[in-house]
Amino acid sequence: MRARIVSTWLVALGIAVGGSVHAQDNEARRIIERAVMAHGGEAALARVRADRVKFKGSLVLREHSTPFVAETTTQLPSKYKYVLTMNVGAEKHTLVYVINGDKLYVALDGRNVPTEESQIAEIRSGLELERAKRLLPLLQDKSYQLALADEIKVNERPAVGIRVGGRGRKEMRLFFDKEYGLLVRAENRIDAGKGKEIRQHFFFGDYKDMGGFRRPSKVRAYRDGHEIMQAELVEASSLDEVDEMEFAKP
Repeated sequence: MRARIVSTWLVALGIAVGGSVHAQDNEARRIIERAVMAHGGEAALARVRADRVKFKGSLVLREHSTPFVAETTTQLPSKYKYVLTMNVGAEKHTLVYVINGDKLYVALDGRNVPTEESQIAEIRSGLELERAKRLLPLLQDKSYQLALADEIKVNERPAVGIRVGGRGRKEMRLFFDKEYGLLVRAENRIDAGKGKEIRQHFFFGDYKDMGGFRRPSKVRAYRDGHEIMQAELVEASSLDEVDEMEFAKP
């Protein structure tokens, strides 16, 4: 049961060479720059050095919908804490994981939980995606490699996309509403162990001004095409800095 809860929740979370590469990078940057404006502008995004976000929703556990409430505390680039509480049948469980630089801790119901390499990679992949969703790091950190992705439709609306890689990262894809520039879909791949990967898709909508910039108030997550989570933003607040004890071992 303990391993299943940890594993299930951890959601809940060909380019041409030469001048063509440079041109794709420039076009990808233009897409991100437009998205930065749509989400509140560079100054607003840069002011949010850290934040705390609360949301509620449901997870799919053993083909049943399970309600949860959660809170994230983020101080980029390398500090992240997630606390999730949910009821599984008659049992109430609280899952906590903390990333603090190269340290990673996972606790379930107050007890440390051993993690497999695939789970560690999944947690760190989630933080990497969270950083990319903040947009400005993609423009400021030269370790990111950017390229165009094929245009798709999200909720029957055209969306332009970028591919994000570099520095040993697994490729991520971000898609933005072609008309409004808002992030509407994100994709990444996580290591499932034994040489297998799982495709994750996140859909974002109902944007609101909260915690210093425009955020999606509704999120849906899928793994290999199956819905595993839907959540609604309850509260978001920006912070100047987070006490280091927030990221201590739980």
